[in-house]
Amino acid sequence: MKSVKAVFRNGVFVPVEPCDALEGCEAVVVYSEGTEESLPGWWSRVEASEEKKRAIKEFIEGIRGKVFPQEVKFVSSPEGAEIFVIVDSSESALKPVMEEALKVYERLGVYLPVQVIATSRLNRWREQGSEIFKQIEGGVSLL
Repeated sequence: MKSVKAVFRNGVFVPVEPCDALEGCEAVVVYSEGTEESLPGWWSRVEASEEKKRAIKEFIEGIRGKVFPQEVKFVSSPEGAEIFVIVDSSESALKPVMEEALKVYERLGVYLPVQVIATSRLNRWREQGSEIFKQIEGGVSLL
């Protein structure tokens, strides 16, 4: 008995590596489902549709290597949900973060409300006892 890695496309398992099986041979296919083990740790704590969670996951993966956030938080409130990307300098991070959010929207059709916040601004909000700081602090970490 041999094994071969395959991907499911258009209703058929297609090998993604060389396969020397004879034409017409029978096979037993064992496949993995997208289970919670493969999902990020924040998945179950974010109150959003599966579609939005997939978009958030793709967004987070897309900004890695482009910006280096101190933190990324998902904040849900009665007014809606937002993603806060906390960075040292918002000037250098703003464009790549917003471009990635736009790419996710273009690919998946899911709008992600994103704000890029400098740590200096977040610290001012903390010192002022601002409600927005409390909301961000209580949000779900996406990193």
